[in-house]
Amino acid sequence: MPDLHLALIDLCGAIGNYHDRSRTDGVFHLQIGGPGSVPALKALDMPELHVDLLPGPITSTQVDVLRSLGYVPAGLHWQHPGGWRLVLPDEASGWRAGQQALRALLLDSPEAAAAYVQVFGSHGRDTADLAFQERASAHYACTVGFHPACFVARMFAGLDLPWMFAGGVALDLYMGRVTRPHDDLDVIVPYDQQAELHDHLQQSGWRLDASVNRTYQPWVPPLEPPSFQVHARHPDLPDVVMLDLMLTDLSGGRWRYRRDPNITLPLERARLQGPHGLPYLTPEAALLFKAGRGEGGMRLKDARDFARLRPSLTAGQQRWLHSQLKSSQPDHPWLPQLNGSI
Repeated sequence: MPDLHLALIDLCGAIGNYHDRSRTDGVFHLQIGGPGSVPALKALDMPELHVDLLPGPITSTQVDVLRSLGYVPAGLHWQHPGGWRLVLPDEASGWRAGQQALRALLLDSPEAAAAYVQVFGSHGRDTADLAFQERASAHYACTVGFHPACFVARMFAGLDLPWMFAGGVALDLYMGRVTRPHDDLDVIVPYDQQAELHDHLQQSGWRLDASVNRTYQPWVPPLEPPSFQVHARHPDLPDVVMLDLMLTDLSGGRWRYRRDPNITLPLERARLQGPHGLPYLTPEAALLFKAGRGEGGMRLKDARDFARLRPSLTAGQQRWLHSQLKSSQPDHPWLPQLNGSI
């Protein structure tokens, strides 16, 4: 098997590392993937490098760098004569996290690897991946579960501020189980206590980056609106890329929707407690974020999250989400599925 770790180092060195700060382009994240990266399946397919490039989509300069390293376009991907494939994932689909969960299953279970080979041989890669998606997610839930979230909670212990998980992890906490793999953890933190949070995390060994004008800069509070996002990384944070800290107005005991501050909820209704005592944003508010806004529209993984969660929403949660979507996005595809009168 080729030395994929060396290939990753070469790629990052040639294209540049976005994490070096003050860059507008470069490698944001990279990992080894694909069934061919599993030693027992190396004869099945070539291994892959899964790489996130900024600013996205790939630039002409980045194309030139790939060609200089020997990469050749091969359909939607890039192939290297050394025997591996470069894949630029679609972040909106959740594909990358799913692939990592599948790889973990195939590494841990010889039985699953043997069965995967059979499906791959008969029906191809896409069919095999789809056939093992549910099993890979179940393996992820058993082996990873809420451990990353619990790690974060331990790090936040002692902080007197109303932080809470958001995004897909919040929906899992509402369901009481992990339903799919997650690349990162979204965490809501209050704007007016960011200095306290910054000092605590910095003293605990976190790297803290604020996204300013599409570049990374060290997070120096106070970060003022419209800026709201901080990426936090810790060397011991397991199984996720980072924390996505989302500064939010929680003043006066109310949660405020960042995209429309007129949409609010009392904090005691917005902030719930899940398994392991983990605090999370109530699902109707988390889904309002996932409903999409602007030209980007709704992400595939968010549509799947809604389909999975909707049957579990209470009548009141459905009414609230229906009301907010009807007033802001009257043609939204979720509206017919939400009962606004129950």
